[in-house]
Amino acid sequence: MSPTRSPPPTLLKSVLVATDFSLSGARAVERTARLPLAPEAAVILVHVLPGRAPKELVAQARERASRTLAVIAHELHAALHAAGSSASVEARLVTGKPAPTLVSLAQSIGADLVVLGRHGRRPVRDLFLGSTADHVIRYGPSPVLVVHGLVEAPYRHPLVAVDDEDTSRRAVEFLPAVLEPRTPLRLIHAYESPLEYMVFPGLTRDERARYRERFKEGALRQLRSLHRHLDALGLRYRQALEHGSPYSIILKEARRHRADLLALGTQARSGVSRILLGSVATDVIREAGCDVLVVRPAA
Repeated sequence: MSPTRSPPPTLLKSVLVATDFSLSGARAVERTARLPLAPEAAVILVHVLPGRAPKELVAQARERASRTLAVIAHELHAALHAAGSSASVEARLVTGKPAPTLVSLAQSIGADLVVLGRHGRRPVRDLFLGSTADHVIRYGPSPVLVVHGLVEAPYRHPLVAVDDEDTSRRAVEFLPAVLEPRTPLRLIHAYESPLEYMVFPGLTRDERARYRERFKEGALRQLRSLHRHLDALGLRYRQALEHGSPYSIILKEARRHRADLLALGTQARSGVSRILLGSVATDVIREAGCDVLVVRPAA
């Protein structure tokens, strides 16, 4: 499905990017430098110092962190300028617990997006269980981009896991904000045939195919409203439907499509366990081999 109209401009005006001076933090900064920002956009680069530390170490740690943060901010501004962006970069060194501090800061500046790095070799297993990113996704006001892979180019192969809920609409609407203009989207929807383990033993192969086809047609009907909305926005997209569990289908499609970004919608403040497709989404995010964009419904 390829509408002829150009999509409306969707540009980020305020971005909060967190760094802890690690490799994952550096990748978050690198990805921010490649985002399509609005003219005169404000980028807030933040490092959170722990609230509890021996007094004799606080001043020394603050001085070192301030110098390091200033260098990173200068490099980020130079990278944005080299890419033709007029965005400003402000470095902020704050003290407190990282998760609530980032949520509070995102609220105070009205961040359009929060960018975080992903820690650990195990895909997001260490990150999304009671961690900083989990907390920011659960309680923050903004979409969250969790950067995982090497940053070599703008996103080229974005994948969106969708269903017939408004959360999917919000995720697809926001996604162009982190993409170059006219980047096509790939939508994946996993559908299942209820009670097939009880029905299939008594069906022939053709009957089984017809049985599944009924649920595929039902899934397409449910997605029509979303498709009409995307057509009205002029977005370029392709829809894929696969039979099976959402967990396995989404990960398989991400690998097959060589996705560099996986976008998900999330339900209100119920957290990662309710993202898009229920508890299975938690496992999808843990195992994703690419960056993950989590978008909450509009307030």
